[in-house]
Amino acid sequence: MRHSKFKSFLLATLGSVVFAGQVYAADVYPADLVKQEPRVASAFAGLTKTIVAKHAWVRDFGVTTPVEETTLNNESYVRLSGCKPHDCPSEKYVVLVSRKNNHAVGAFLTNQQAAAGALSDSTIQWLGQPTDEQVAVLAAALFPAADN
Repeated sequence: MRHSKFKSFLLATLGSVVFAGQVYAADVYPADLVKQEPRVASAFAGLTKTIVAKHAWVRDFGVTTPVEETTLNNESYVRLSGCKPHDCPSEKYVVLVSRKNNHAVGAFLTNQQAAAGALSDSTIQWLGQPTDEQVAVLAAALFPAADN
């Protein structure tokens, strides 16, 4: 009986250590990731070079969310996302970088607001020729569903 309790305790403890590792990984931000993984930095810079000319904040990632690992069609990707500092509603991006070959695709969203503050126009610039499946993932990240 005591052995069974110890075994349960050990399994629960190991489970929480594994879970804690996953939480830690979720706290990696794009600026940190590119220092650890130069290939991701190169993929991001190459993909966003045309945007940086007009939106310089993208070079430094802007206000970011933690990096997320995702899988699409049995291929692993790292997802980076950020928005314009002090004006997140006006501009934001989402980028997927393949873990397999470091190929990057993404989307850049620009929102224009009317004088009254209401949204008047939105433009999405697709980056790196994403597939239809990648477009769906990128669009869902740009426009997350509201929690019910």
